[in-house]
Amino acid sequence: MKTIHIMVGGPESELPDLSPYTSSGADWIGVDGGAKYLLERGIPMIKAMGDFDSLSESELASLKEHVADVSEFPAEKDLTDTEIGLLFAMEKKPDLIRIFGATGGRMDHLLANLMMLTKPEFESAVPLVELVDVSNWMKMYLPGSYHVKKQAEMEYAAFITMGNVAGLTLEGFKYPLHEASFPFGRALSSNEFLGVQGRFTFETGLILMIQSKD
Repeated sequence: MKTIHIMVGGPESELPDLSPYTSSGADWIGVDGGAKYLLERGIPMIKAMGDFDSLSESELASLKEHVADVSEFPAEKDLTDTEIGLLFAMEKKPDLIRIFGATGGRMDHLLANLMMLTKPEFESAVPLVELVDVSNWMKMYLPGSYHVKKQAEMEYAAFITMGNVAGLTLEGFKYPLHEASFPFGRALSSNEFLGVQGRFTFETGLILMIQSKD
């Protein structure tokens, strides 16, 4: 399975332990300040990209010295740095894309990263992308039927409606549902797995599932 990991420039305090991910054979992309994080950890990148406005001149020079493929973009642009990184990852036709460093810090950055997958141009990426931080595992879902494994150490499961959702059924969770409908922006939080996996289905809309730990 071809996997690409994207590191963006959110607060370092929100990054999980990366050791399980660096041993997986995935290709890494460093986006803006995320490229600095990878460089400092000695994690090789196939590409670094972004406007690099969070790096000093010496840090950017060091990045260019150590990374063969660096693409600079203007600070004033229509796409966010994360979106640029995701578009590049999609061109590689991976089976899985994990994004790190996309949460915490500025609220507008967090919302932009969460809303990114609601854009039509990223619909094909929805089944591929996971967002991971120190306390959360997040994934967006298009209508369908899914069996979901409980992530290690994650106690809680939440279902956030990112569109008007109809026919939502939850099985294998503490609080089940049967063909329920919710408008955009409803947070069905603090649910729990009854076992090692659960199942959910829905007919219309878009759902963000979040598995979390305190």
